[in-house]
Amino acid sequence: MIRRICAISFLALSLTGCAAISLEDKQLKGVEGYAVDNSDLQQVHRMGRVLVSDQALLDYVNGIKDRLDAGNSEPCNCQVLVDTVNGYEAYNPSPRTIVLSAGVIAQAESEDEIAALIAHEMSHAINEDTTVSKFQDAAVTAVRAGGIAAGNGYSILLGDALKESAQGLIYHRWDREDEIEADLYAVKLLAKAGYSQNGLKMAIRRLGQYSASALDSRDDEDLKCLVNQGDNKFNIDFKSCAAKATGSRDSVYEPQESRLEAVNEAAWELPPEQRRQRAESDVPHFASIDYLMGLNSLVASSREELMKALSKVESRKIPPSLERNAYIYNYLATTHAKLGNEPQSQAYFLKAIDGDYRTTFNYQHLLQFAHEQNNPQLVSTLINVMHQDIGLSPEMLPYEYYLAKRHGLKMVEVAAYTRCMASLANDTEIAKMCSDFEDAAESGREVQWH
Repeated sequence: MIRRICAISFLALSLTGCAAISLEDKQLKGVEGYAVDNSDLQQVHRMGRVLVSDQALLDYVNGIKDRLDAGNSEPCNCQVLVDTVNGYEAYNPSPRTIVLSAGVIAQAESEDEIAALIAHEMSHAINEDTTVSKFQDAAVTAVRAGGIAAGNGYSILLGDALKESAQGLIYHRWDREDEIEADLYAVKLLAKAGYSQNGLKMAIRRLGQYSASALDSRDDEDLKCLVNQGDNKFNIDFKSCAAKATGSRDSVYEPQESRLEAVNEAAWELPPEQRRQRAESDVPHFASIDYLMGLNSLVASSREELMKALSKVESRKIPPSLERNAYIYNYLATTHAKLGNEPQSQAYFLKAIDGDYRTTFNYQHLLQFAHEQNNPQLVSTLINVMHQDIGLSPEMLPYEYYLAKRHGLKMVEVAAYTRCMASLANDTEIAKMCSDFEDAAESGREVQWH
C-alpha cells in the first residue's frame, strides 16, 4: 500500500506544470502533422476514450478526406482522427475535427464506406452543425452520427454512465433536415471523388443496425442523480445523471429507411458512370485496430471465459502506437479488478496515469484515492491537472466542489462555486447536486462516488 501511495502521488505531482487551462491546439503525441483542438481532445477524454496515435492510420483516413476535398467547392478546414472505441461511430466534436471509431475501420467492407462516413461528417463540419445545435448546452458536445451496440466492449470499462451518454449524444432528436442534407452532400462528394454510392448505403444500413440495438437497450426507470443511501451518505448515480444530461431516454435516431430513400433518389440524378461506380479499394489492416478489436473478447459471460480471454489478450504484444494509450491500460485494469486481481489491476492503472492521456475514469479513482488519504495538496494538484486533460466537466463539478470544501482549498472552492451558480441557468440538476454536496461537506458527511 505504501508503494501504491508513493507511486500515485509521484505520478500525479509529476503531471503538474500547467495549472491554467490551455486553449491552444495540442500536437497529438506519437505522430507528426496532427495538431488537435484542445477542447476536442478534452471532450474525447470525458467520454472515456483516447485518440489512436497511429501515423499510418491517420495518414490513411486523412488521405481519404483530402481526396474528397479535391472535388469540394468549399474545402473542409478539418482533420480526421480515430478513437479507441469498437462501436461503429463517427462524430464531430467541433467543425475542425471528425472522429471515427476504431470499430468503423475494423468493420468497413471497403474504403468507399469509410469515405461515406467522412463525407457525411464533412457536411456537418462545413455547415458548423455542431456549433448551432441546441445540444451545445449539454454536458458533452454533440455526436452527429454513429452507433453503439448494447454491451459493446467499452461499456465494461466505465459502466452504464458512459453508455447512457453515448446513446443520448448519438441518438438525440437532431434536426432531421441536417442529417438528410449531410447524406445528400455525401452523395455528390463521393461521386466527384470517384467513390461508389454503395459505400454510403452500407454505412447507413450498418448505422441503422447499431442504433436499433442501442435504443432497444434503454430502460424506463426513474432517474435520480443524487441518491440518499442513509447513514449520512450520498451516492452519485452517474447513469441517471448522464441520461438526464443527454436525453438518452427520449432520443430518436433517423430511421435508415428514410435515409436510404433520400440517398437513392439523389443517386439517380447522377450521371450513369458515377451512379454505377463500384467499390474497389479494400481497407488496409492496422496493428492498432486489430489489437483494439481483440479487446472485444473481454466481454465474457463467465469468470472462466473472462480469464481465458484475458490470458489471450495479455499474450499479445501491444503495438507501439498503443503503448502509452490510457484506454488500453484502463481496460486491462478494470478486467483484472473484475476478477479480483488487485495487484495486476493497480499495475495497469499506474501505467494508464503515466501514459500520454488520461480520462474521466482515471480522475475518478485518483481523486477518490487522494480524498481517502486526506491529502489536500494531492487533491488540488489532481483537480488542476484534470482541468487540463478533460476540461471543466459538469459531471465532475459537484464532487470537485465537495472535495474543495472538505480539504480547505479556498481558491478551488471559489472557482467551483462560481461554476455551480452558473449552472443554475442551464442545468438545474447539477446546481442541486452542488447544493446537496455543499451540505454534505459542511457537515462532514462522506459522499460515495461510483
